[in-house]
Amino acid sequence: MVMSVLIYTIIALFVALWIYAAVPKLRNIKYFKEVLKSQAIPKWSVPWLSWMLPIGELGTVVLLIVPETRLIGMYLSLFMMSAFTVYVSGIIYQVYDIYPCPCGGVFSRIGWKKHFKVNLLLTLIAAVGVVLMEMKY
Repeated sequence: MVMSVLIYTIIALFVALWIYAAVPKLRNIKYFKEVLKSQAIPKWSVPWLSWMLPIGELGTVVLLIVPETRLIGMYLSLFMMSAFTVYVSGIIYQVYDIYPCPCGGVFSRIGWKKHFKVNLLLTLIAAVGVVLMEMKY
């Protein structure tokens, strides 16, 4: 019972997170493309990523909602959070040639170090979700 409540809480957290991340990107795709241009990514990837990131985030929401695909959705959440965390760590440790702006949502107000800590926490929560779901299913 406790494990089920914890799993559903983690699922709800990531459903909310991915919706929160995807909807503004799709609502103002032009602005999102401009934000991506300021990031430490190859410029040729901006048109592709500007659509694939929010679609991938919403696709993950669908996977998390459908009972038969929840584990896949949680693995995908873990993968995406890990990738975003590695990217932000590269910004903090000045691995990239440019220092991009944290231009989205709440993260634009907290700075990169706190952004990294939040991402790390969410990555750990996703890992816990995967482990609990693997144990349950």
